[in-house]
Formats: sequence, structure tokens, C-alpha cells
Amino acid sequence: MSSTVAANIKQTVQATIDALNAWDYDALVAVRADEFKFQGLPRSLDMPEMDNQAFRDHWFNFMTPSLKNFKIEPVIQMRDATTLRSTVYSLASATLSGNKTFEHYEIVQMFTLNETGEKLLRLDEFFDSKMFLEMSSVIRGHVNI
Repeated sequence: MSSTVAANIKQTVQATIDALNAWDYDALVAVRADEFKFQGLPRSLDMPEMDNQAFRDHWFNFMTPSLKNFKIEPVIQMRDATTLRSTVYSLASATLSGNKTFEHYEIVQMFTLNETGEKLLRLDEFFDSKMFLEMSSVIRGHVNI
């Protein structure tokens, strides 16, 4: 693969992280392919795979009313232009409804990109299961999940 594809992958992944940190839905979806899929992991959390429309509904009906001051701080990033994939291990923080703050919970994002590296085809996110369950219990009192 060319160095252009590698640079595109780096830029697309960074654009996704920047959009999440800015809480900018339009910027987030601007780098996604029409056939984009999102999967929250591990599967034991029983999160359904989401296409663009399902993710949009999740963003506006669950995430936006529930999360404030959301930040992802990448710790380790790996990119492979040959397989068109990137993995980012990060520490994240958020304030939930009721002003309960969760800091430094772990998240691993696995990105799959198109042949140019400019569009995101898939994002699989591994959540810190213990923290996810604790956060869900706080949110459950404020939003129907």
C-alpha cells in the first residue's frame, strides 16, 4: 500500500477521535462510508450491530442526552495500510446525567477503512465492561436504554 493510504488512515482515524471529542455528529459521519457498521464489544454486553441510521438514533436518543464532557485520550495507536485497519487504545472520560463523572475508563477502537483509507467502513469498540455496566446503571435512571 502507498504512503498516501497510510496517511489517509491516520487522518481518518484522527478525524473520528476529534469529532467524538468535539461532540460533532456531522464531522463524525463525514468520514464514514454509506455501508458503515458499528459494534460495541464484548458481545457479552449484548449490544446490537448498528448501521448509520441506528447509530444516528443511538447518538441523539441515548448518547447526547446522557453524556457530557466526553473525551478520548489515545494512548497507543497502530495502523496497517496493507489490511486497511487501525487500532487505538485510549483512556476516556465522561460526565453522565446527574453529574456523575467517570474518568480514565479504557476503550479499544478497531477501525476498518476503505481502499483509499478515507472512509470508515466499520468501527468495533471494546468497552471497559465493569465501567460500562456501572455507567449504564447511572444512565438507566435518566434515559430508557
